[in-house]
Parts: sequence; structure tokens; C-alpha cells
Amino acid sequence: MKTVQIRRFILLDNKYKTKIISGKKVTTVRYGKYEAKPGSEVYIVITPSDTAIAKAKIKEIRTKRVKELTNEDAKLDGFSNVKELVRELSRIYGELYGDDEVTIIEFEDVKPLREGIPLKWLKGLNYRDPYEIVELALDNFSSLKLTQDVEIILKRIKERGVREAAKNFGPKRVQQALLRAYHALYDRGLL
Repeated sequence: MKTVQIRRFILLDNKYKTKIISGKKVTTVRYGKYEAKPGSEVYIVITPSDTAIAKAKIKEIRTKRVKELTNEDAKLDGFSNVKELVRELSRIYGELYGDDEVTIIEFEDVKPLREGIPLKWLKGLNYRDPYEIVELALDNFSSLKLTQDVEIILKRIKERGVREAAKNFGPKRVQQALLRAYHALYDRGLL
């Protein structure tokens, strides 16, 4: 079985969003082998919209057989008991057997994002927080050789958020402004 590397984000179903933000779900149980570096920061991305809703740190990764899962494992994953957890895992992955291996990925320090950010935007920004890019770009604007149009869009993002800026200027223009700011910052060694 191939090992899956978790580097920048973890995908979770939208139905778990409230439990993640409230801290009632601090693990995700996955069929198969997964690896991640404890202490590494990842985005929590909900599906099917592929929208990042929070940042978190990987606390621990451990593997178990399905038959070794406990009620405590289930509770950390936001379920009432192990039977409910295994039922959901079987719905997602197909029928699981007692000797099948699962990976428990525990996260901590969950920090909700100001608003959801499309995953494809984060990828284009090399997983940098758009608000960090906006702040840096506006603080260094005179040395970045960006257009006034980009400045107006960045100011709108800072004042009202990405979603509101996208409503005003269109998502493509907002994405392009963020990308231009990111590349200008990168070229100047500020990122």
C-alpha cells in the first residue's frame, strides 16, 4: 500500500466544519498509510467546495488496525462511539475489516481563517495566507512596481475581505492582483 504524504492541507467533508472550528473534532481517521511531520502547519480544506477554512498544526500521526479503534478515538474524531466511526469510514472507503490499517491524524492550534479561501488560490500563492500578502504588499507598495488597480484591490481585501473584493471586482481580477503582489514580494525577497 502506498503512503500518502500530507504537506500543505487536509481535505475534510463540509459536514465536519462546525466540529472542527469548535474543537469537537481534533483528528481525522484515514484508511491506509499517511505521513506528516508533527508540528507542521496545514490548511483544513472542506469539500466539495475545496475551500480552506482554518490553519492547524499536526500534533501526532499514529496507525492502528480497525479492530483496535476505541471510543476515545471516535470521540476525538467527532463521533459518539467507535461503531459510528467505523460505519462512517466504511461509507467513505467501502467495507473495512478488523485487520485493515487506518491512520489517525491529530491536529491542534486550529485557527479559523477570516473567511474561506479557495484552495486553488492558496496553491497559486504557494500556500501563503492572502491577508499576509496583502499586508506585506501594502506596507512595501512603493518599492514593488505594482499598478494602481492592484493597490485598489488589495486595499479592498484588507478593508472588507476577499469575498467582498471578489464581488466588487470579480474573482479573476482579485486572484490576479494577489498573484501579482505575491510575485512582486517574492522577487524583492520579502517572502
